[in-house]
Amino acid sequence: MSAPRHIVDTLESVLAVFFSNCRLKERAAFILCDELVEVTCRERAKQTVRNLGRIDFFHLLTHAAIGFDVTVTGLGKSVFDCHNTRNDLQHNNPAATVDATHCADAIMDAVEVIEHCFPGSKAALPDKLKVTLRVVRLLSQQGDPHQQTEFGDAMRTHQWRGGRERARQDEVIVAPGPRANWGLVIPSEYARVEALLDRVGIPPF
Repeated sequence: MSAPRHIVDTLESVLAVFFSNCRLKERAAFILCDELVEVTCRERAKQTVRNLGRIDFFHLLTHAAIGFDVTVTGLGKSVFDCHNTRNDLQHNNPAATVDATHCADAIMDAVEVIEHCFPGSKAALPDKLKVTLRVVRLLSQQGDPHQQTEFGDAMRTHQWRGGRERARQDEVIVAPGPRANWGLVIPSEYARVEALLDRVGIPPF
């Protein structure tokens, strides 16, 4: 039972923001992750209770159809803690943000929530999203620091334009190598990114 299309589309939007070059992108993606978790859990709960009505985040996560325990270490507590952080960002400290690692952790948790609510969703994701999520996982706390460095070096040195492409005389070349520019090739050039991930030895998604 794969996730509904609008949930997958929302995940893709979160990833696009995370790999964009906009200011405070981690903050924006982190907040969107919290929305994604809530939408996913509501969608699953509504399959058993059609008239779900208004329900707060705590009771949504612990709803019988979802079954998370937010009091012990695990996925439920992790997404509940992220929700509290998101509330603090939006309501108490609008100038605050989160770092890339914390945001990547939140994205990976959101993917696990989707899989929890709709088993088989990860396997059914489009290849471009699977490759993109391999990069996110590498940037999260699950990633190996040495492989992070090696992959970053590979992204910087790869010849993205190809040997036969030449820049026009008046064209400004923007290399996707620096981390801030990875959105230029992720996920659009996912096959080439996947080759770099494989070369570094990043596990498949």
